[in-house]
Amino acid sequence: MKPIFEKIPKLHEHSIFVKHFPRPILDMPYHYHPEFELTLTTNRSGKRFIGNSVEEIGKSDLVFIGKNLPHCFIGEGEVDDNSDLIVIQFHFEMFGEKFLDMPECSLLRELSHKAQRGISVPERSQEIIKRMMYEIIEADPLKQLIILLDILHSLSKQNNLKILCSKSFEKQYHVHDYHRLTEVYNFIIQNFKGEISLTEAARVANLSETAFCRYFKQRTTKTFKQVVNEMRISYACDLILKGRLSHMTVVQVSQEAGFRNLSNFNRQFKRITGMSPAQYSREFLASVI
Repeated sequence: MKPIFEKIPKLHEHSIFVKHFPRPILDMPYHYHPEFELTLTTNRSGKRFIGNSVEEIGKSDLVFIGKNLPHCFIGEGEVDDNSDLIVIQFHFEMFGEKFLDMPECSLLRELSHKAQRGISVPERSQEIIKRMMYEIIEADPLKQLIILLDILHSLSKQNNLKILCSKSFEKQYHVHDYHRLTEVYNFIIQNFKGEISLTEAARVANLSETAFCRYFKQRTTKTFKQVVNEMRISYACDLILKGRLSHMTVVQVSQEAGFRNLSNFNRQFKRITGMSPAQYSREFLASVI
């Protein structure tokens, strides 16, 4: 499946695109668009891919995605009758070409920079923003703009936002042949928990294995194997942060993240995070006590 450039419909009476999907299937393709996006998912299980970040969708999942940052949401399990998906897409330029340059908008300017790597809002900090996102669905056009500014203001004041993808990934999606690179990332997304063949990845990129390895290293500054391992470890970290080690062994976490060898999992985990899975879990528990 190729990544899709999503053209957000221009509405004659609206400057922002607001959509509510009750009981969402969550089968969005891997896609990107020049608009910023706020996405709220409730009571729906699945996985969220933003850049090189892989995380499970929690009971209430709220993210802010920068322009042209590739992302997709994959639903898993049965659809809950109470599940919802709210999507808000917009350009900051709709407030004026120099809007973010205004001194009053310094926090919004910083927020927009952070969004280029994807931002996740912890569940405990979502209440006010969630309420406003439900309000914006039925609001008239002027009120929608006011509510959106309130949402962005609330986001900009929070100090516990989680940055999702690495700085190195942010640079990758500005290369001239980004479409080819996103096809490769889409292949990784579809297969990261199973066997991933370098031969197949090269075929997806329409290159020989030698040319693909050279191309991939030039575009990402990393080998294909390193990028796959980083996405797998990203998912393993998310499992640990969600407390899975309380009822899953390290072996089970490693297997769930796509590793077939525990020694390799521990080695890659320490290389990427600087600590063992057990240390990582302890650090997390200490931070929330």
